[in-house]
Amino acid sequence: MAFTNLSFTSADELAALENLARTQAQAAIMLGRLSGRLGNLSAHAAHGFAARIIRDALLAALTQEGHRFTETRFAAWFAGLTTLSDEPLRFAPPPRGLAEAVLSELACSHWEPLANTALQIQAALLAPREPDDAEARAAARAALDEAAGIVAPIAADALPFPGLATIHQAISQSIRFALAERTPDLFKLDNLQLVLERERPPSPRWPLELALGSYLHASDFLPAALPIIGAIRLDAAGDADVPRRTIQAEALGHALACIGKAQDLSVVIDADTANLLAKLRASSRAPQLYVLLRAFGPMRTAQIEAMLGVTRLGVRSMLRVLMDANILDVQTIAGSKLYSARTLPACAMAQQQIVSAPVVFSQSALAEYDASMADIDALLARHPSNGLADE
Repeated sequence: MAFTNLSFTSADELAALENLARTQAQAAIMLGRLSGRLGNLSAHAAHGFAARIIRDALLAALTQEGHRFTETRFAAWFAGLTTLSDEPLRFAPPPRGLAEAVLSELACSHWEPLANTALQIQAALLAPREPDDAEARAAARAALDEAAGIVAPIAADALPFPGLATIHQAISQSIRFALAERTPDLFKLDNLQLVLERERPPSPRWPLELALGSYLHASDFLPAALPIIGAIRLDAAGDADVPRRTIQAEALGHALACIGKAQDLSVVIDADTANLLAKLRASSRAPQLYVLLRAFGPMRTAQIEAMLGVTRLGVRSMLRVLMDANILDVQTIAGSKLYSARTLPACAMAQQQIVSAPVVFSQSALAEYDASMADIDALLARHPSNGLADE
């Protein structure tokens, strides 16, 4: 996105533009790196990566909708052993209905590892049912549809930032996604007047973050539509001025960095699986179970049966293999055993073997970026006394 027709009255404005260009460049590099590495994942690594981003999408959706919980509580709830939270919830929808909607959406992905893994994890969802689950699913579906409607008309561009700005502009015009207004109540106590601000309902961003992934895929920035969790910021909603665009680029870069860490983890898990379970026959499904437990989190035997479509005897056999390899932990919650993958210190060595794939950009993206930097250089040349030092 070239910076044309811009005029500045102060050095601060020039510095802000430089910061914007730098931030956007960093985000673009992360996007290119993510795209290049995604196509080079092995089958096990792609499976683990998909499980991790599904988990992150579920945690984000539940948290953004107002649920408060720990990771241990999430695992126990997902296994059907307890509620997600003991706190009274004023605005949050039933968590199972929300989780079902997220998993159903991800199961429709055109990227096979994500779709297949979402179906597996959907089968493992044993969370307690609630009377309003259907209503929660319908509300989530409506939010996903509105987000898709916002993203669909956005034209493809050489860089993702115009589309990201358009999404943030649409937030301020949406009743569903805009930040709720403050609603103070006034109380009189003798000669005192007290102001009590009501709790505002949450403004979830996860439907837009899923839709953003679809936009990046449709615009050929990513080979698959991935949830870009954390890329949408309510404080950057509104007109696309320089400060807001900078926040948007920072958020996108941070979200892509988190996805990159999930990629790194999936490569480590793949290497650990090959090293620790190398002697198993090719038909063994114990490696697949280890990948899922390590990437997604603890599960009970009933979940594993449903997730992998195996018998109870088959589950016991796989768990025994992992136990014999000393890579399985067990904890008891509400009288049921939850099995989790153990990370051995030696496994961390695989992290050092990760080699990032070369960053690949399209010629049009490089041309647009060069044009943007040329515009900035020209502006700086016209303001020699702007007080900015070279780095």
